[in-house]
Amino acid sequence: MYACDLGVVREIVRVRPVTRLPGTPAWVMGIMNLRGTLLTVVDLSARLGGTDVRPPAVVMVVEAAGRRIGLGVEAVVDVADAAAPAGDEDAWHDAGSARAGAVNLGDGAGGAVQWCEVDAIAREALAV
Repeated sequence: MYACDLGVVREIVRVRPVTRLPGTPAWVMGIMNLRGTLLTVVDLSARLGGTDVRPPAVVMVVEAAGRRIGLGVEAVVDVADAAAPAGDEDAWHDAGSARAGAVNLGDGAGGAVQWCEVDAIAREALAV
């Protein structure tokens, strides 16, 4: 499971046809037309090294790095409060990295999840 800042999420939509772009990394699914706007769509699990073989079913449209991009995910499960572990937050948060560390959402929400840095993922995807 992955988590991100809810403040960057603009909407969640079902996956639409995606046009693969030659020469892009495997984790860049391609370009998706969303109501006349072309979005770069990233397979979040593939980008963060997940082993999930199921294709994304929904796209989280996020505002990051000054642009809107799509993060393809299997499902959006819940909205919950999360905080960095107490202690050295600099060690937990690696600026510029796509992953920042684990956060514990509690037993009811599935335990620890991987926090993703949406701005870093967007910058990387848009630079391709």
